[in-house]
Amino acid sequence: MSRFKKWFQPKEEEPLPIRDVTLDEVKQATHEFELTLPKGTNRTVLLDEAQKIDLDRLAVHLGVRSTQSFYMSRETFAIMEAKDRAIVYEMDHVQLAVDRYFDKEGKLPLKKYTKTFQVDCAMLFATGFLREMPQHSYYLVDESMIIAREPKEN
Repeated sequence: MSRFKKWFQPKEEEPLPIRDVTLDEVKQATHEFELTLPKGTNRTVLLDEAQKIDLDRLAVHLGVRSTQSFYMSRETFAIMEAKDRAIVYEMDHVQLAVDRYFDKEGKLPLKKYTKTFQVDCAMLFATGFLREMPQHSYYLVDESMIIAREPKEN
């Protein structure tokens, strides 16, 4: 083979090792992946219909391949392990209910007399903004009106 051909042949890359990854590693890799996306595109391009993250697309950022499953909320971008995937769906429903309530009522659906900005899911359910009562408590974390499972620390 001539030297010229050798220069232009694609290099064969070493296959990435396979190992389990941590939730924090997936979060960091997802953030790094999002930084490479064109403006206006977000990390939800990693999700399939079931909201499972495509770890193959994150492999270069993880430095390994993994056969685990992680899920992400389309509305809040919260990432969770497979064992918590029902929470991902619940979060999306609560986030959409909060957004719809705010659009219609012009105020936040918060429990009264709390300093933690806890979402009043019972009120959202009673007024028809939620189809079913969530199993967990949710909190607004800042003025972006994004919910989280834990209140923001002061």
